[in-house]
Amino acid sequence: MTQNESAFLAPAQLAALMAAALLADVFLQPFGRKAPLLTAQHGILCAAGQMAVFALLLALLRKDAGRALNNKAFCGLLSAAMLVSAALEIIQGERFYSQAMRTGLPVELFLVLLFVAVFYGVYSGLNALARTAVAVLALTAVSMGLLLLSVLPQLRFVNLQPAAINGAEVGGDFASQFYLAPELILWAILWRPEHSEQADHRPAVVFVWLFAAQALFCLLGEMTLGSAYQQEEQPLFTIARLGGISVFRRLDALHACVWLLLFFVKITLYFSAFTQSIRKVFPALRGHSAYFLAVIGVIGVFLAAWGQAEQTAYLIQQMVCLALLLWLGIVRITVGRKQG
Repeated sequence: MTQNESAFLAPAQLAALMAAALLADVFLQPFGRKAPLLTAQHGILCAAGQMAVFALLLALLRKDAGRALNNKAFCGLLSAAMLVSAALEIIQGERFYSQAMRTGLPVELFLVLLFVAVFYGVYSGLNALARTAVAVLALTAVSMGLLLLSVLPQLRFVNLQPAAINGAEVGGDFASQFYLAPELILWAILWRPEHSEQADHRPAVVFVWLFAAQALFCLLGEMTLGSAYQQEEQPLFTIARLGGISVFRRLDALHACVWLLLFFVKITLYFSAFTQSIRKVFPALRGHSAYFLAVIGVIGVFLAAWGQAEQTAYLIQQMVCLALLLWLGIVRITVGRKQG
């Protein structure tokens, strides 16, 4: 992920790639959180807060953030963040696949197939991955439209559970649900302005659309399931199984396939970031050795965390992401003082 390697990725492509990766969390609920799902009302408020924080952090940190890639310690920390993040996402993705497809596919075979597909994605380059993300986003839009149409007859406004807004309660819910997305770091260090004198509003547009998607699904989930919405592990997939269009009564498999494509884009992005950053730490790595090192590391974290220490791995990921964001903040301040 050197400056030369990422320069060809235009801001519009980068925005599409990050949108697809972040949108995967909307469909496949991120792992590692103990807090249950919130009511639609609190979920929408917390989603608005999280997207606002994301937009603010990215606006503050992305300028000159690419300079951090010249530091081996930063790249080493980034590599660690990508390994842990990829392992946690794969745990979630494997469970979602097993639930959605109802197959007895062994975990080992799932991992082998995933690593083979990701290998192709990593060595096709970020440019190809960004184009794939655009296509997957288009399919996701179709999936969202079909999901809305399929559940329309089952939507009940009486299922909504509005209540008086309590600031302390909403604040507590926000704190319990908030997480630092690794995509923020990748977006900051990969961003290059097309014209230095022009502001890039694409991140703000992406975060607005992400909020709109989360708000829509919070409403759909609660209007369809009522109070049971908060007990669901994967509420969107649950309502997808309940809906149907005319004679097409089971569209859940179609939705799951599209959502898993978002998962694939996200995992490929993490692996690509690892392979490029680890080469900055160990320049002697040649050929595909960086990818094989990523596979070994992810399998190690996967086995250590799976079913045993997932919450611990999640906390480690968050602490590393926080450290990286603080590092980018220091870079931003330092460069600003030199330029001043």
